[in-house]
Amino acid sequence: MIDSGILEALRIIVKHLKSKDIRWTVMGSVSLALQGVDVNPNDVDILTDEHGAFTIGALLEEYEVKPISFSRTDLFESFYGLYYIEGTKVEVMGNLRVKLEGIWVSLSNRLKSPIHVQMGSLNIPVSLLHDQLQFYEKLGRDKDKERILKIREVLK
Repeated sequence: MIDSGILEALRIIVKHLKSKDIRWTVMGSVSLALQGVDVNPNDVDILTDEHGAFTIGALLEEYEVKPISFSRTDLFESFYGLYYIEGTKVEVMGNLRVKLEGIWVSLSNRLKSPIHVQMGSLNIPVSLLHDQLQFYEKLGRDKDKERILKIREVLK
């Protein structure tokens, strides 16, 4: 179930990004919920490329908490920015790469063919469930085990 704050954040994001030359997609729990997976999202994760990250950063500047800059942890690296829209945490990740089995792997293939979910008047690009399932499986984190089961159930 997606709460009203997240829906309002999505409405604002789509309004700002609509008709712009930006490749972007929603991934993570919001994407799962929009595709029928029984999860309760608490933030919005936006995947884009480097150009898209800086463009989105400029378009969402009034909501900015952390401006777009290159960021790396032990597991993730991207051009990352943090925003709060209507009380909802929004993370923008450009050229996101994940370290899987010691190798940095790009998630940019998700930008090539996102599906679009219509929610009222909103047309939201989302990552394919199959791609997200593979991602969570490869990460192998305990916290993702329940999500993996729920995604598999929807994909049956």
